[in-house]
Amino acid sequence: MAPMRRSFVSISGSLAAPLFVLMVARLAPAGELSRGDKLRALYSNQFAFDRRGIPIISIAIAEGLDLATIEATVPPRLLPDGEDGPEVVGGTTWEVHLEHATRAELEHFAVLGSRAVAQSADLPALFSGARQRGLQPRLIEIGTVFGVKGHVFDNRAFLLGDGPWPTAEAAQQRARALAPAASGEQATVVSQLRQRPSALLEAVDPRSGARVRAIDALWFAPATPDGQLSLRLRAGGPSHAYWGQVYVTVDRTSRLVVVNAVPADKLLAGLVPAEIFPSAPPAALAAQAIAARGDLLAKIGTRHLTDPYRICSWQHCQVYRGVGSEQPGTTAAVAATRGLVLTRRGGGLVTALYSAHCGGHGEDNDAVWPAAPDSALRGRLDGGDATDQRRFGQGMTEQTIEDWLQHRPQSWCARSGMNRDKLRWRFELSPQRVQRLLQPLGIGGLRGAIVLRRGRSGRVILLRLEGTSGTREVKGELVIRRLFGGLPSSMFVAHPLRDARGQLLPGGLEIIGGGWGHGVGMCQTGAIGMAQAGRTFEQILQHYYPDTELRRAY
Repeated sequence: MAPMRRSFVSISGSLAAPLFVLMVARLAPAGELSRGDKLRALYSNQFAFDRRGIPIISIAIAEGLDLATIEATVPPRLLPDGEDGPEVVGGTTWEVHLEHATRAELEHFAVLGSRAVAQSADLPALFSGARQRGLQPRLIEIGTVFGVKGHVFDNRAFLLGDGPWPTAEAAQQRARALAPAASGEQATVVSQLRQRPSALLEAVDPRSGARVRAIDALWFAPATPDGQLSLRLRAGGPSHAYWGQVYVTVDRTSRLVVVNAVPADKLLAGLVPAEIFPSAPPAALAAQAIAARGDLLAKIGTRHLTDPYRICSWQHCQVYRGVGSEQPGTTAAVAATRGLVLTRRGGGLVTALYSAHCGGHGEDNDAVWPAAPDSALRGRLDGGDATDQRRFGQGMTEQTIEDWLQHRPQSWCARSGMNRDKLRWRFELSPQRVQRLLQPLGIGGLRGAIVLRRGRSGRVILLRLEGTSGTREVKGELVIRRLFGGLPSSMFVAHPLRDARGQLLPGGLEIIGGGWGHGVGMCQTGAIGMAQAGRTFEQILQHYYPDTELRRAY
């Protein structure tokens, strides 16, 4: 990584402007972070903790911006060098834009294989094998490790990558070519930061005209520890409030990104209501809070590896809308389960995934994503009676999936009373709509859809589409759902469409399915059903994440 340019901060404004600069005079302890260190820390996987011992999470709340407006009811503290540096206090509003921006330089790798820390003894053999095949292997560490109260949570993994390749597209082509030879694993691409982006940032107080300029980042903090900051993306548009600090920096495309640095439990208080019905029973809310906390912490250092934050606030990570979405029941659940996470019996955080409605049967994690099988994320019946266990307990096949979708299982998600329309559903796609949806594939009119692979739950993972102009295979649970206009899940069967008189409509489809979402991990509707039946949050978590145990991370 290239060395940081010389630190630069300038402050200007009218002599009459109500602008104050507070220089914090104190002895700098050994190991004091320089400005360059603080900028590097934006890309680091390391945790910081607040005064109560709760991890601080950096979560992107907006990116790709030309202008960001930071507001507060009481004038916020503008920190050109972050905490423990100069403080600038102006009005209640600061408008931030950038000048002279340069893009990040990235390098991309086709992933040949991955190993958790516990499996790292395999790495020398993998590395040697890759060299013997004429590849250019590089070891890439992802994830993070932290220790609290005598417990070490090591969620690191090692990727063996081939490269570097100059573009993500080139690395993706390489990954596809190497997939059959990648030790049975699905090859993917990982990007690394070769040189950070850079820009001159300017914050303007529109009331006084005061200006603060700094290289690459500006930090903002509320006037009091329990205060809030708001972000407004456009003049006259709505603003959204957030706890904690906000920093504005430059993203890899050389535009502004706004990041909320917030204690994990404040983040969860705004996140959990967006993930589950806030009116759900307390045991379901507690299970959701624990799952969301584990999913959040386990993701640190595994995604957004080239961004100046650790997670995002959209569906790619977990949906987070800040202060306005908090609800009393979910906030209480977060507080009551403070620090609790699921861990593997051999150590390490569980990535506690969840989806809205499993349709009566959960799915294996490696059927949905290119990942190693996870013993805590195995697909299974969501409860059910002895008949369900006998007929469908070993998972779905092409011979049983039709019966399964015509059947109403005695599952927890069927008993919850919520999301009733997601247990089983049906869509009709006219020949014209099918042709429009499949047009990007270039196969002409549809002649047939053949399932080549299903997951344990019956979700379609690999599909062959035969058309009048060609044939294409489509891979991936989410890709298949989107291909047909956004199906609730890929647990479905497809039949030729017929009209009301029973006449065949060539190229049309009748799709009968079940569930809502990928089905991996906890079924949120099922968790509600279990809680309504009197099950505790511990019982709910043990049902959906077998072979795990609860531990307190902070």
